[in-house]
Amino acid sequence: MSKFARVFGRVLLGLLLALTLLPFYLLLVNSFKWSKEIVVNPWIPMGGLHFTNYVKAGEQIVRPMFNSLIVTVCVIALVVFVSTLAAYAFIRFKFFASGLLYIGIIAMLMIPGFVLLIPQFIQINQLGMYNTFAGLIFPPAAAGAATGTFLLKSSMESISKSLFEAADMEGAGDLHILSRIVVPLSKPTISTVVIVTGLSAWNNYLWPLVSTSGPETQQITVALTKLIRSAIEGDGILFAGYVTASLPLIILFCFASKSFVAGLTQGAVKG
Repeated sequence: MSKFARVFGRVLLGLLLALTLLPFYLLLVNSFKWSKEIVVNPWIPMGGLHFTNYVKAGEQIVRPMFNSLIVTVCVIALVVFVSTLAAYAFIRFKFFASGLLYIGIIAMLMIPGFVLLIPQFIQINQLGMYNTFAGLIFPPAAAGAATGTFLLKSSMESISKSLFEAADMEGAGDLHILSRIVVPLSKPTISTVVIVTGLSAWNNYLWPLVSTSGPETQQITVALTKLIRSAIEGDGILFAGYVTASLPLIILFCFASKSFVAGLTQGAVKG
């Protein structure tokens, strides 16, 4: 590769990075401004930093953030638990119509979420789960389990068959094999499932909008659209709420980013 090509590649990557980070920069800078300051110059910090934007936004979203945290943690736990067991069953056991069942699970990935919106709403309403945490948790967890099963099955298939044969010869049970061999070797992919599921559950807007009607279970995505602010403060409070609501996801990704990147490629090449 020529020197010109390397320089051009780095410049292009730098430009793409700048374009990617620019919206986040504008969001952070304008979260400390009031309406007039945003209109005058949204690009650079100016005047005093209005930390009261974060105070007023936090007072309104602290309860919805706690509600979203409960739902997100429960959805992640259910998806990881169900997906791990399902993926292990598909690679270890050959039962009647197992291939057809797996195809059915994968087919769920092709169904747009809004198609299932009305049937799911009718179902949770009939089950008495409207405006409850159960109604917020189980439908998204069911959808996430399909993706989790697909990713984990691909990962587990890359595990050497000799490990399973050795464990069977030693008399290890399936629970022992799953917990001591399969899960430790699948940690990168499990981290990927955790991040993907967490992002989806935390950022979910449409389902919480139609399945809840009160502040007791209100989610952060819905609460952000109802922030109260004056004409003087304007969107500064809204931007402060966006920044605050993104912190849990940033923390999650920082702790699991290395495993997330490794999990994206695990299972692509089978051993």
